[in-house]
Amino acid sequence: MSSAAAVPFHAGPELGRAINRTDFFRLLKAAAHHYEFESFALARISESSPPFDARGIVITNVPERRAALFIYALGRALGQIKAGASQFLATPLSGRGGSMEGYPADLVLNEYDTNAFLLIPLFTPEGRRYCVTLSGKRPEPAQGEIAEILLDTMRIFDKFYEEILAQEMSGRLTQRESEVVRWTSEGKTSAEIAIILGLSEHTVNSHITAAARKLDAVNRVHMVAIALRMGLVS
Repeated sequence: MSSAAAVPFHAGPELGRAINRTDFFRLLKAAAHHYEFESFALARISESSPPFDARGIVITNVPERRAALFIYALGRALGQIKAGASQFLATPLSGRGGSMEGYPADLVLNEYDTNAFLLIPLFTPEGRRYCVTLSGKRPEPAQGEIAEILLDTMRIFDKFYEEILAQEMSGRLTQRESEVVRWTSEGKTSAEIAIILGLSEHTVNSHITAAARKLDAVNRVHMVAIALRMGLVS
């Protein structure tokens, strides 16, 4: 590979431009594939069922119906003691899955059973604990590769925290989200708002989704009603 093509997608300009969950899905998927892993999951580490449960998954390419199987195989690969201690760890864990004896019959045919797994612990400035877990049919990564994956993952997570988590934890709408909500309250469609603000329709929809999540709204109408009640739009 030439030096001109050495910078992978997840470490290039797309990282700086990431602003929504779809962008971070693409970055994490690209990072996983760059290191020859097929599956990834960014999740909040759980104290009650470490390392995490399906409800704690934030972004993943693992189908929802396979999440329990993915988490079970992860626990077997890391060893239940290490997996259980993941909430206290600050260094990556790696391992390989094994046979699925004793697993519920309706969840057999497990594509993760012999995969290599890598769990990268991550932290927000407030001390909230997250992790990125990678899984794939490849050899377990050596320490040098783990260090590279850790660095790349931390860069993506830091940007994710800045653009997504910090805003969600504050509960405050960003300036752009407020603009989108205001135009929505005036009856504009996403396509019309995109033209007005000079954004793509995809980006407008991402802002609407983020605003609705912060306001605990179930749809656009509910979002506008809450925003009006809270005085966020007039």
